[in-house]
Amino acid sequence: MSDKNKIGQSDEQEDFLSLEDDERIPSRPDNRQGTKNTSHKCTASNKSGSRPGSSRRKSGKRRKAETEQFVHYIIAGVLIIMVVVAAVKLIIWNIGKDSGYDPDNITSEFETEALDYIQPLDPELLAGREDDGITTIVALGNNPFSDERGKNGLAEIIAEKCDAVVYNCAFPDTYISMKNTEYSDNFPQDALSLYLTTASLCGNNYDLMEHAVGLLSDKDSAYTDALETLKSVDFSKVDMIVIMYDLNDYKDKRPVMDENNDINLLTWDGALNASIQQIQQKYPYIRLVVMSPAYGQFEDSDGKMINGDTEDFGNGVLPDYVLHEIDVAMANGVSILDHYYGTINEDDAEKCLTDGYHLNKMGRERVAARFAREIFNVGKE
Repeated sequence: MSDKNKIGQSDEQEDFLSLEDDERIPSRPDNRQGTKNTSHKCTASNKSGSRPGSSRRKSGKRRKAETEQFVHYIIAGVLIIMVVVAAVKLIIWNIGKDSGYDPDNITSEFETEALDYIQPLDPELLAGREDDGITTIVALGNNPFSDERGKNGLAEIIAEKCDAVVYNCAFPDTYISMKNTEYSDNFPQDALSLYLTTASLCGNNYDLMEHAVGLLSDKDSAYTDALETLKSVDFSKVDMIVIMYDLNDYKDKRPVMDENNDINLLTWDGALNASIQQIQQKYPYIRLVVMSPAYGQFEDSDGKMINGDTEDFGNGVLPDYVLHEIDVAMANGVSILDHYYGTINEDDAEKCLTDGYHLNKMGRERVAARFAREIFNVGKE
């Protein structure tokens, strides 16, 4: 077949295709030939271009779907890892670590921190005073000192441990605070309260104390012994006064403080505050050391056991009295030993106390040992 024939055949096929296109796409009547050619070109273009564009769109959608699915896998994987890590940590936490705690082990070591405040005497207050080489201590207070006045007494144990001379001037069953604003024979212990005792020794006048002891000495000779000891002291040679009262004020429901009067003698704070300031004014060269009550409990008139750690009579529990005592001592710049948290706690009560709050021999030994260690550094390396 010649080239011409081939060309002609090609034209016939092209005309045939054009007729097919004309049947699908109507041509305008005013330009039949032009429309036919345009229609042919458009149809050819659509046929040749529509399939690749459609393929690209479908391919893009597939890639997008695959990417989104891949992101979902990543998120799911991260979540699974987080859950596994959290589960492992929870299992380890539940297992815990061995702390070494033995519930069957009984120890006398305190787990709470003692609220001691140790304040040496300002050296300037000793200027011009000659040291006689003897450490002289006066003990004021009630039962911790007065229950035993022999060699097993608290004053004697302190004297031995600290190589000192200790005058035991403590009166049984007395208080820091006063019960009445003015003295009355109905309650002679007021004359032996801390403030009126310090007033007597600072003024060197013991008339009121002698009168009160005369009313009380039939009950206990310790009142007379304490007063005679106090009257014999030469305070010009005293180096230290130690003050320790037990829970008697708390037991008698005495107020802790008066917010409007910090030297109210009817309150625990006020009487202690006024007594310290009185001694500091009269004898500035004497170092003062206050010792707090130890733990205690007692039986009330109804036979109920009262735990000082939890029972509040309206002025606070016994630890509140201790904390206020610490505050007063610190405010006046004097040392205080916290025996409540640092020496004898509830676990030690059975072996260190009698009647719930009186010190026995072991209790006195423990209080004296701590005093010697903290105030005189006895036994410290």
